[in-house]
Amino acid sequence: MTQENLYPHLNENARVLIQKSDEQRIFAIRQGSWLGYGDAKRILARMEELLAYPRITRMPNMLLVAPSFNGKTSILERFMELHQPDLDPTGEVTVCPVLMVDAPGRPDITDFYTRILDKLMTPYKPTASASEKYSQIKLLFRQMDVRMLIIDEIHNLIAGSTNKQREFRNTLKSIGNETKVVIVAAGTEDAYNAFNTDPQMSSRFTPEELPVWKANNEFGGLLATLELRTPLKLPSNLKDPAVMLSIFNRSEGTLGDACDLVKELAVDAIRKKTEHITLDSINKLRWVPPSKRKQYKRLNSS
Repeated sequence: MTQENLYPHLNENARVLIQKSDEQRIFAIRQGSWLGYGDAKRILARMEELLAYPRITRMPNMLLVAPSFNGKTSILERFMELHQPDLDPTGEVTVCPVLMVDAPGRPDITDFYTRILDKLMTPYKPTASASEKYSQIKLLFRQMDVRMLIIDEIHNLIAGSTNKQREFRNTLKSIGNETKVVIVAAGTEDAYNAFNTDPQMSSRFTPEELPVWKANNEFGGLLATLELRTPLKLPSNLKDPAVMLSIFNRSEGTLGDACDLVKELAVDAIRKKTEHITLDSINKLRWVPPSKRKQYKRLNSS
């Protein structure tokens, strides 16, 4: 019999992995892969539109908002993978259409500029002032044809004083106005508060949201896709209503937790030689749901 007949519940890549050792399969499972679900494709398509936008006086921007661990950063990293810098050694200068940085832990402009320069892998004076770093950034953006600046963890903006927040927002406006780059800011729900206190910011950034998942056919389809990619020798039928609901309840509808839960269930199935995920294994797996993790840490540290 062919591999396809032996393992009809797996896709081609997973059927290749099924021949590997247990540890190799576990490594591949934990490594994961890109999931192109509906909302992710919608956000990526919108970012492609923004990247292709002509340079105009007031560039359009995006504010991507999602609960923690719900796929936001994965989408941004996927976009970065699709738009790698041109590192042609014969070229006079590297072309970097998309640049991604994490916002500082507090609204510190100098730290923010330093993060941009570090990502551009360019030397700078450690003692340089914020204005000197900004001038260098503007020059590099022109030379390297930076067209989009992605800023993750933008909710950190609210960690500072009102004046610091205002100063940081003004910095973002200046970057957009003077370099004509599209800015994609991403963060948790607190990002709304960081932007909505300034009418100019809220009008410049169109919000896009990644909501928490619901226990519906879409979530079942997501689990079916995960099963196709997970190299277990026996089918698990993760989209079965009872199985799907159990995974949903334990992950609390968060994409990252749902994926991690399925990964750990698959690893558990390999190590116990059962080779499939069952309702019983879902209920018995040692797993702390997101809402109880802070409380769990407190209990275990007391």
